[in-house]
Amino acid sequence: MTSQDLLRSPSVPHTRPQVVFDDPSTGPFHQKCGAEPTALDSIPDVIRALWAPLVVPITAPAFTTIDGEKKRLPPFPELIHTKPLGKRVCILDLDNREFADHGDVFSYQIPTWGNLRGPAAGFISHYLYAMIHGYSYKFIRAPKYPDRAPHWSKVIFTKEMLKQYDVVVMMDSDAMFATPQVPLEWLLNYWRIGPEALVAMPEDPLDHPNYDVRRRVNVNSGFIIAQAGEKTQRLFKDWAECPSETRYPGCAVWKKRPFHEQSAFSSHVRYDFLDGYSIDSHPQYIRTIPCTEANGYPQVAQSGCVGQFVRHYWADKNLTNLEFNHNIMAALTPLLVQSAYKQPGVVEDYREKVLDGALILDNPHR
Repeated sequence: MTSQDLLRSPSVPHTRPQVVFDDPSTGPFHQKCGAEPTALDSIPDVIRALWAPLVVPITAPAFTTIDGEKKRLPPFPELIHTKPLGKRVCILDLDNREFADHGDVFSYQIPTWGNLRGPAAGFISHYLYAMIHGYSYKFIRAPKYPDRAPHWSKVIFTKEMLKQYDVVVMMDSDAMFATPQVPLEWLLNYWRIGPEALVAMPEDPLDHPNYDVRRRVNVNSGFIIAQAGEKTQRLFKDWAECPSETRYPGCAVWKKRPFHEQSAFSSHVRYDFLDGYSIDSHPQYIRTIPCTEANGYPQVAQSGCVGQFVRHYWADKNLTNLEFNHNIMAALTPLLVQSAYKQPGVVEDYREKVLDGALILDNPHR
């Protein structure tokens, strides 16, 4: 089926959803439980229909990144996923900040593009990615630990979400999918993250201070892929309890010291998990993703991390707005061109005619 066929498919809605709020204070983030459905309820279907012609098939043999590098999947018999995981995947946002100022996602004044704040752009892009591919989406408004940095809450709530979903993808607000048309299943195939993998995270740049106590480069917990199972529950439990030092002497230093839970995992947990396993003896359980593919962004290319699939704007969080803008327009531009200029009956071609005053005449020389 061609992209034009998909655009003409009966599954694509032909009516435009009308979003009207009589009272802005009761907007989409303040709707009462059990309220009647509104036009907002159709937005996930609209998003999927818009992106349908662009979504990369799960088993597509190759994909070319924005910077022109061709990435190839393993041979078909070696693929891990050939069918969509759907709602078994949860894209997880988690934060304990209020985000109630103008331009934030929980403001009583619905953000407009002109006042959208950086974290909001990141969160909305994660929701967009989930809707494009039919995944579940959750935003956890987390409480704060009384004795440690708020970053630690991502560990315990990822663990809890793994009781409900097969795969949980936890993302910081400044981490975004650079190519949202690429489904997670394709990435799992490409990175060879099979069912035995408990957790996967990208490496940090090879530069100070991104090394653990053994002088090995840290993993970055701003993008976590975790897969459900008893072993994963145990791993995340040990990780969340690391600062208690019942299992990991010296881990308490990471309660409030950067990089908090990330350093605790990198310096302690990955070297001793599941009763004596380590990342070196059992690398199939803890997977590292190349930094250039799932960390950093083009403006810090000198770090070796350009975020070909997942970008993490740790040094300039305001760039999330530009990334979100690119995500939307990169998808809409080819669709609009297809719809406006490639459909029969839209463009009328008079170039072979002759204009004479108020007349449009046939060209006698043709």
